[in-house]
Amino acid sequence: MRKLIIFLLSLAVLSTSYLAYTIVNQQEHIEQLQEQLQQEQLKIKAIYSDKYVREAIESGG
Repeated sequence: MRKLIIFLLSLAVLSTSYLAYTIVNQQEHIEQLQEQLQQEQLKIKAIYSDKYVREAIESGG
């Protein structure tokens, strides 16, 4: 019975550690994607600030 409890506790610790690692990893990935999004938004803003490009976009061409 004692071995079973130790085994289950060990399994719980390992599961918790894995989940914590996964959460941290996903958070880092989210931060990278947010950074990429900001860069793309700046590019679009720079392109759209060009008068001729803006007129072409607004006219649908």
